[in-house]
Amino acid sequence: PGWRVAGSALWETVTSALGARRVARRGRVMPDGMRTPSVTLLLGGARGQRDQVGRSCRYTFDVTKCMFSPGNITEKLRVASLPCSGEVLVDLYAGIGYFTLPFLVHAGAAFVHACEWNSHAVEALHRSLVLNGVRDCCHIHTGDSRQLQLRDVADRVNLGLIPSLEEGWPVACRILKDTGGVLHIHHNMETPPVLAPPQTTVLLAERGSPEAASSGGEAQHPTEDGGEEMLGAR
Repeated sequence: PGWRVAGSALWETVTSALGARRVARRGRVMPDGMRTPSVTLLLGGARGQRDQVGRSCRYTFDVTKCMFSPGNITEKLRVASLPCSGEVLVDLYAGIGYFTLPFLVHAGAAFVHACEWNSHAVEALHRSLVLNGVRDCCHIHTGDSRQLQLRDVADRVNLGLIPSLEEGWPVACRILKDTGGVLHIHHNMETPPVLAPPQTTVLLAERGSPEAASSGGEAQHPTEDGGEEMLGAR
């Protein structure tokens, strides 16, 4: 509640301390098919334009209209290291260019067909392609990728959408060259819980305990059957 009393003075102090120009409050991404962000600018104007630098790729987008996913950085670095020189690639769910740019800038892809139905993401992708100097190497297909008319053109098809993109598999297979190619399939997988190991009987009781000691002072051995069960359990 104290923040409301402070008003804009609080956000001005924050921006000054961090050397920033704008402050925004981020909420959950909307489950609307466009992955629309829930972002409210608290200070710094009506537009939330942001430049994001990642491994020499520059992404520029409006944070109030397009989400940025830092969680896929491992996969972005992996595809950036792939040998794609001379290859034609289709990115079925391009967004703002998460994978389109690494494939072009680092992996050496000759050409990318980028498919995206969010008009705000398409605008951001266009600007980012120009910013990275690869605009002539990419054609943006605006609309539903399931309706894409490409066929027999791609060496690789990237399906970078979660939790599931099974609807895109038939399209991706049709797009691949007749000679074959590579599908990069992203999918959320459930890991079954790890079962606890079966409990086993202690072979040798602690020395000196009345249950284990015999008249000769040796620890009593379990029966042969019991020993086999324990060996199997181990």
